[in-house]
Amino acid sequence: MDHCARQQGVIVALFLTLRLGQWHCQEAEIFPPFTLEIHNDSAHQRLLVEWNVSKKPSETVTDMMYHIQVARSENRNVITNKYLTPDLSRSGRTFSWTWDSQLPLECDSHSVRIRSKAVGSVPTVEMNWSEWSPWKTHHGQNRGRTRAVIYPRDRVVLEGSEVTFCCLPRQDQTVQRMTYSRSSVTPSLDMGTDSYVITVKNVTITKSDGSNVLCMVDKKNNEATPGTVLIVSRLPDKPKNFSCETQDLLSLRCMWNPGAMYNFNRILKVDYILQEWYSMKNYTCLRDHCDWPIQKNQQMYNFTLTAKNIMGERSTSSFVYLHERVLLLAPSSLRADDVNASHITLTWSLRADYMSLQIHCQVDLQEDLVNLTTKGKLSTEIYRVILSGLQPYTQYEPRVRCMAVSSLAGWSKWSNLVVRTQEDAPAGALDVWRRIDDDDDDKRIVTLYWKTSSLFRANGNISHYHIKFLPLEGTPVEREISGSEVNSSRLSIGRQAYAVSVTAHNKAGGSLPAELRIPAKNGNDAEQIVVERTYGKDGEMYLSWQQERGAHGYVVEWCAAPRSPHCDLQWKKYNSSVQSDVIRSHVFRPGVRYDFRIYGSMADGEHLLEKKEGYTEELVSSVKPNVKITSIEPRSMFLDWSPYPTDETQEGFIIGYNVYVTETKEKDCNLEKTAERTQLGDFRVCRFYIGDPHKMHIRINGLKPNGKYEVAVVAITGGGETSAEFSKAHTPSDTRAALLSIIVPIITVSVLALILLFLGCWKRACTRMQ
Repeated sequence: MDHCARQQGVIVALFLTLRLGQWHCQEAEIFPPFTLEIHNDSAHQRLLVEWNVSKKPSETVTDMMYHIQVARSENRNVITNKYLTPDLSRSGRTFSWTWDSQLPLECDSHSVRIRSKAVGSVPTVEMNWSEWSPWKTHHGQNRGRTRAVIYPRDRVVLEGSEVTFCCLPRQDQTVQRMTYSRSSVTPSLDMGTDSYVITVKNVTITKSDGSNVLCMVDKKNNEATPGTVLIVSRLPDKPKNFSCETQDLLSLRCMWNPGAMYNFNRILKVDYILQEWYSMKNYTCLRDHCDWPIQKNQQMYNFTLTAKNIMGERSTSSFVYLHERVLLLAPSSLRADDVNASHITLTWSLRADYMSLQIHCQVDLQEDLVNLTTKGKLSTEIYRVILSGLQPYTQYEPRVRCMAVSSLAGWSKWSNLVVRTQEDAPAGALDVWRRIDDDDDDKRIVTLYWKTSSLFRANGNISHYHIKFLPLEGTPVEREISGSEVNSSRLSIGRQAYAVSVTAHNKAGGSLPAELRIPAKNGNDAEQIVVERTYGKDGEMYLSWQQERGAHGYVVEWCAAPRSPHCDLQWKKYNSSVQSDVIRSHVFRPGVRYDFRIYGSMADGEHLLEKKEGYTEELVSSVKPNVKITSIEPRSMFLDWSPYPTDETQEGFIIGYNVYVTETKEKDCNLEKTAERTQLGDFRVCRFYIGDPHKMHIRINGLKPNGKYEVAVVAITGGGETSAEFSKAHTPSDTRAALLSIIVPIITVSVLALILLFLGCWKRACTRMQ
């Protein structure tokens, strides 16, 4: 065993010795680069560096490392060191590397050199660098100029970038300042190149024609100011809401929201490229949509949409399953067949071959939806649905839309149609009423009115009305009234009772007869009925009536235009259980008195039961009392304002009057007998209230002789009182009182003198008798 162990040790030592020798040989293996070339891309301020290696590395070399230096100016001040490890599988071919310069390449000379070394399979073994290649130089424009220039020329950069500009004057010129977008900037001088440099950081978006950069130099002979243009823009927006749909299964319409235009111009023009990955085809599209031909038997499409310009590109993708993205064409050739009074048959086509789809269509008929699901048809075939339960002679506007059952694209657009069903005989009966006026002792004038009710349907154009007056004894009277707009008829009848019927007719037939009875004339009971007041509010009138024994219903009639000679008679019918109602009408007006008559429907016809009158809203009377002072005495005056209207011409019920009295001089009232004292404008007045609207006079007592007064009378309604217009009155002097004030003292003194004389005589007589 010891012998074997010793043999193995010898073998290992020998192997290590051989490997160390091999490593020593590798350490000496050098691979200097050669054929170094540089190319400039001034538009992007970029240098392209290319080189080849001198020989193929041995199998023991796993990697090659290259050290590249970039130097600026003629003094070759190194500004960049770069270490690269390219793929050795490309050995023997050209390697390349690009370098972007912050300073425009025209502003100074830029030089490049390279060296290399091999990296062995044992990392601990140190390899030697090769010798540096000779410098390769790209020369700038900073020497031998005949005029001042500025670089870069017409540059386009992204918003937020940092941009460096250099101004290169002639050797006999000095740069005073540089401006960017009208902002003055002091440039820094590069002593090695005699170039003046400014750097603008975080540039903001410019107008489409860019911002000017100018170099202010000492000019001679009207030399132009050197300048350049900088356009700052953004990447195109990423297309949003990218989706594709087909209407005819022949092409896909792909649409998207392209976003903002920013300051895009001809230079920054955005191209939209649509690529499909299964077919590996692509198309250049319009700004917001693209049409893609559908390939036979291809159901899935994987699209990528790219918005691209010189600033860069942005992309979005969409996976399309064809049968899920079918948006059907709007139904066409929509028409109505087999139209009668209660149903129509709608037909339409879809202008495309949808045989591979299941189609669901929807008919909207005035908010009633009818659904139809069927297998798709050829573009020349017809879809059909029957709409029943329609109203006769009614205009309908059906509309139809369809969708593919498997599609997520939704409904097609609506297609519309206007159709009218045919006429049918009128349904239900008219609502009929009458007004009766006495002609003489034996005759009456009946004005018959009719209107449609909630149960009546014309079902066509009313051509005429047929009226029949059937007396209980005698010959019936029939009359035909032509015209759909007619709603009344006058007829003279006798004193006896009549049964009346009215039917409406169109081309298809007549309605049910609307009947009423006119009782026989038995005197004029209407004059014995007392008119009662009723009141309204907010454009409504409240009515109530007493229940009448034997009445099977009630009718309320009124004039909608009581101040018009045509009246515009209105009526409303009730069953026997109703004893009140609120009458509403859009024609009711404040300040207008409305008269209501309430009839009880008896077996022989309608009899007048009650009369009501009232206002929906009372207003202040527009007519002021015309006050006359008919007599005036030293201590009283008599006022009269008759005649004063209290009838339906007033804007409210006259409920009384207020009489105001005040002294002109004092602007006050000191009368003892008064309802109250109150302030009216600048006057303190005495108020006398008259509660009887038909009493239109008053005597005012307690005045002062030779006094000056002002009096006014106002009418009162539920809406307030009229404005006060004062009349002046001057009471005369009281001469009788003056005479009495003189005569009474004289008489009094005379009587006292006579009494004293009598007493004196009597006393003297008594003395003598003693």
